Amino acid sequence: MVLMTHTTTEAPCNGNCNPLNNVPKFNYRDILDGSAREDIVQAMQQYAFFYIVNIPGFDAQAEFEAIKAFFGLPQVIKERCATIKHNPNNSNVLRGYGFTKSVAGQPIEEVFNMGQYEDRKISLSDVESNAEFISREPNKWPGEEDFNTSKDFRASLQNGFQMRMGLSRKLVEEIGRGLQYKEFVEMFTKSEFTSFYLKKYTARKEKDNVNIYTADSGYSMKAEDGRDLSVPSHIDTTITLLTTYANGGLQALYKDEWHDVPSVMGSIMLMSGSLIEELSDGKLPSLRHRVIDIKSDRYSTPFFFNPSYHAKICESLSGKCTETGKEWQTFGPWQVKQLHRDEPLLLTPTSLN
Repeated sequence: MVLMTHTTTEAPCNGNCNPLNNVPKFNYRDILDGSAREDIVQAMQQYAFFYIVNIPGFDAQAEFEAIKAFFGLPQVIKERCATIKHNPNNSNVLRGYGFTKSVAGQPIEEVFNMGQYEDRKISLSDVESNAEFISREPNKWPGEEDFNTSKDFRASLQNGFQMRMGLSRKLVEEIGRGLQYKEFVEMFTKSEFTSFYLKKYTARKEKDNVNIYTADSGYSMKAEDGRDLSVPSHIDTTITLLTTYANGGLQALYKDEWHDVPSVMGSIMLMSGSLIEELSDGKLPSLRHRVIDIKSDRYSTPFFFNPSYHAKICESLSGKCTETGKEWQTFGPWQVKQLHRDEPLLLTPTSLN
């Protein structure tokens, strides 16, 4: 069953309640059997996100503990599986560990990135560009000599990736059917740039934020009430499955006001991005969101489910030229531009060139 049926009218509010408490929570099995299809589209139209609950085999607490164990390793050990930006002895560009340090030299934001490939069975001559080659980069895992539970860590996160991959494909299928948009599903056949990020945010001072997003990035690291942000206001690109565990701090813009996004332990949220809004002719709006610095360690795991490298993104549901399509015909080259802008923890400005 759908645990919270979507309606177009919200529960009465006395001015103090949070309208995002009304965001639907969909049972995993209802997504699988198609019975939640219309409600999924309606939830995306009204809120641009929703929750998935009762996911078989998903142990959020165990996943959370595995992530904490990795980030709790000594810095020198974590850097052994870092990207080439942080460890010139490695060749991995996108998959692996990355970080940004505070002015005092301590990590204040850390990330571990993994994708769907454990082996790369192509050569550079098989693809059109270096960026496409990198999109199939194998994962870079910590070694057993560095991390005594590395096998469990790897198994836990590989299982988490596969569960999210399957869930994303089913959700895209349901969204495509709900919109009667067959081509939407076909865009995601290979999804080479799909990424599962483990993230740890540490309390930082205002001056530390310039190490992550410089003034010319266009991002502001302050909320209207003066609180520091650990993630600036932004919109993701396509489909994001986000797990926040029991962590607060996430806020979403709803009807031009910022509201706290309720944390539902054991759930995964689907959030709609800018390209989804364009491809759907605005029928599925994108979600603007940010994260308040909660002044303590905070963990989350966004899973970015992306179209295939060569997927055409220049035409919408109705056949109109998308705004993105005025400059980019296919997804891969556009995604490279987004990653260069948004992934300073892992990449240099020319990493994917």
